[in-house]
Amino acid sequence: MGEYHFPVPGSIDEEKIVLFVRKHWAAYLGQFFLSIFLFFFPLALLLVIYLNDKTIFTGLVLNLIVLGASTYYLIISTFIFTSWLSFYYDLYIVTDESIIDVFQQGFFGRKIVQISLLRVQDVSSNIQGLFPTLFAYGNILIETAGEQTQNVLLEQVPNPQEISAKIIELHHKLIEVEDRHHQLLEAEGVLAPTPQPISENAVQEREKTKYQELLDKEKNPISMPPVEESKPIPPPEPNTEGEIRSDDLDKGGEVDFK
Repeated sequence: MGEYHFPVPGSIDEEKIVLFVRKHWAAYLGQFFLSIFLFFFPLALLLVIYLNDKTIFTGLVLNLIVLGASTYYLIISTFIFTSWLSFYYDLYIVTDESIIDVFQQGFFGRKIVQISLLRVQDVSSNIQGLFPTLFAYGNILIETAGEQTQNVLLEQVPNPQEISAKIIELHHKLIEVEDRHHQLLEAEGVLAPTPQPISENAVQEREKTKYQELLDKEKNPISMPPVEESKPIPPPEPNTEGEIRSDDLDKGGEVDFK
């Protein structure tokens, strides 16, 4: 594995590089054969014309042929070199925390995409075609989750099944590490415990219970303690002390005061 000298977002010095992948060499075969054809076809055509009629390559015609051939080969050389740069400097780096996609754009352009492994939701690999099947290379589609969904396509990488399985493995390991770190922070009191989400059924059951309690209160109001009936107060006994009775008056004589 060679060293990586291109600047990337963040600092990957603290991260461990697990995979450093370039495109499979067989993916460049199509451009290679096309470049050879574009380079040698005009030469072969000029050679056939020259063998049939040598007098045509004289004077102004020769000058036009030289000017046209120079312009053509300048364009073709630029195309071949640009395609080789794009093939060689398209890099895919997988660390223990993130995925970095470096896309070469021409001579002086470079696009870098970096996503966290925590955002990885699904990884799928695809091998399609004659050359990809023979040389075992293909594409890997990485789907991410979050508010801004961003998919990353790793094109024409060797052994796509192994790379996708490794990415999923790193994703699961990182989730376990983050969960343990979060639990330690909660145990130390740094973070408040994460409230558990309440399901919709639980909310409905809670509302139903409260409503049932209100109905029970209406049906069975709170009974007050029975009030003891007060006993009738007997009338006070008449005070007969010093009272003159009528019987004593009828008898005459002395009145007996009691």
